[in-house]
Amino acid sequence: MTDLPADKEEIIDLMLIDDEEPPGGADGTEFIYRVARWMFEPPKLAVPLLSAYSKAAGHSVRTICFPFLPWRKKEFLELLSARPRVVAITTVGIFSIRYLSLITKLVRKLSPSSLIVLGGHGAQDSQEVRALGDVYISGHGEQALAELVTALKAGVPPEKFPGAVAADGRTVIEGSCRYERFPRVLLPDWSATSTMALRYPIEASRGCRFNCAYCGFPGKAGQSYRDASEVVGEMTTVYRERGISRFEFMDSSLTADPDFMFKLCAGIRQTGLRFNWKCFARPDAFDRAPGLAAEMAAAGCTKIFMGIESVHDHIMALMRRGMDRACLERGLNSVFKAGIKVHGNFIIGFPGETAETVRETAKFISARPFATVYLCVFMLSEEMRAIAAADPEKYHHLSGKPVRGWKHDGMDFAEASRLTRRAAWRINLSKFWLVAFSPPSTVPDPGQG
Repeated sequence: MTDLPADKEEIIDLMLIDDEEPPGGADGTEFIYRVARWMFEPPKLAVPLLSAYSKAAGHSVRTICFPFLPWRKKEFLELLSARPRVVAITTVGIFSIRYLSLITKLVRKLSPSSLIVLGGHGAQDSQEVRALGDVYISGHGEQALAELVTALKAGVPPEKFPGAVAADGRTVIEGSCRYERFPRVLLPDWSATSTMALRYPIEASRGCRFNCAYCGFPGKAGQSYRDASEVVGEMTTVYRERGISRFEFMDSSLTADPDFMFKLCAGIRQTGLRFNWKCFARPDAFDRAPGLAAEMAAAGCTKIFMGIESVHDHIMALMRRGMDRACLERGLNSVFKAGIKVHGNFIIGFPGETAETVRETAKFISARPFATVYLCVFMLSEEMRAIAAADPEKYHHLSGKPVRGWKHDGMDFAEASRLTRRAAWRINLSKFWLVAFSPPSTVPDPGQG
């Protein structure tokens, strides 16, 4: 950056960094992967929202996405040379200590006065990841971050910020699980994104009204929705200002409230615009609300990421899924009939799982027209370990260390991984093309980079 007189230097209150670690670490061999993500994947919603709320609070904000891409690195270094007050890094797609440390070390070297603030899933799930920052904001942090920057500009140190607590040698500030502390919901600042993708994320709600046992989501057991007309208005604004007609709803379960969904679909159809959208849902929603799948299809829904998790009644009961196989099948059939593509998500290895139940799951998938499926190996959360410890017989003596160090009467993590890979292989052979995938977990083990 060109040197300017002191009174002419750019003052940056907040610098936002968004990145996603490539598979295999940060050794520079995954350049093609990173470019492909930049070109084709939709931007994550975190940075546009963080930027919108901080700008609304009167702060100067600059953003950098994928800072290690060759055509971005110069800009990244120039921004750091301006010594921003706060450097906030979203770890929605960063889970390893090794990769995040590449960013934080560069920040501390070039802008040692900057306060490093972390948020997102990577920091949420790992104390070691959180330790790379000065401040950790939990949950949805856009309002909390804007308030923190305001306090810093007024001379209030982070440890004196209202509600801040000290934990693991860092300052922790509580964000929101839903829309708490939000005087109003702002539209994302799309100018803060830097991607070539033509599909953009959007939220209609926050939280999750369900309370599945395996889930460590802090916002579960409660869900708050925006007004359907407000959501349709946001989609229309994005279309008119940016020409975007393809959306991904990021809600944990968009279809949990059928009344909202029918209003949303009606509102979309009334615009006369041809939107194309995807969402996350559970199969029971389509059993309990007949006609919902057809309405969604008519409103432009083309694909659903369906959280199925298990097809076995005894396992679903332990998971606290609130449905049985008959309900699940009726809901799935409704979506298939509506012509919406379905990506199915399954958890392999939950207590009650055996080699036989895994084989039955593979047969269930092979017999149905899934577009794709993920077979995810069960990951043990601290909450799930406590639930099992309180009733060991019920949960088949589940024990061990989070997240991969578990075992129960039916299998352990290593056996579940082996059975998962075998099930994916069998499904793909039955389909004659790649349908089933067993994605590697991005949840770090405690103490591992």
